[in-house]
Amino acid sequence: MSDVFAVELKNQLPDFLFNKFMLFVGKKKEERILKFRRREDAERSLIGDVLIRSIICHQFQKRNCDIAFEYNSYGKPSLKDLDHIHFNLSHSGVWVACAIDSSPIGVDVENMRTIDYSIAERFFSPTEYNDIMEKEGRERFEYFYDLWTLKESYIKARGKGLSIPLSSFSIRKNHSEITISSNREETWYFMQYNIDPEYKFSVCAQNSHFPQNLTIMHPLELGDRIPG
Repeated sequence: MSDVFAVELKNQLPDFLFNKFMLFVGKKKEERILKFRRREDAERSLIGDVLIRSIICHQFQKRNCDIAFEYNSYGKPSLKDLDHIHFNLSHSGVWVACAIDSSPIGVDVENMRTIDYSIAERFFSPTEYNDIMEKEGRERFEYFYDLWTLKESYIKARGKGLSIPLSSFSIRKNHSEITISSNREETWYFMQYNIDPEYKFSVCAQNSHFPQNLTIMHPLELGDRIPG
């Protein structure tokens, strides 16, 4: 069964908490975090790393010092020496998301902002673009982000990033039923969660055992779940 988590960062992390969390991450990650120009970008990257560490420590009785990440040629992270655990991270605006499973999984959260629908015409499949343009107003706006996050979660689950053209497969949503059409013979399942009226949150996995509700955690909880 999948587990899905989110952390809301409404306010800037206090310096004591930011510094405490930096002690949990590796040297290379620390260097990357410190290169961010904006504090909020650094915080979201840091929280994502600490979030998955807290989950691994808590669920699998691992010590933080035993957790090491590696990356495939497309940049997707995985857990070194723990290949039975798959995870994925995403962040946008005030939300940081994480999904974890025993098989490949992807997650995407997006802050819904004004968009130009020509993006869908250029990058989505013709079927998806037509589905979007058949709708009007707020329904069209939200459906665009439904598809955007569902498609992102799928390519992230496959672990090949944007080397997979967004137009090479089609996703359709009819109420709660979500289907995908592609030239691959794999089976993928989708789930969406309502965490915020201004955000879309989608998960894609190779099994359909999603939790009915995601787990929302406070930043202060994370450090308490990580032993040395």
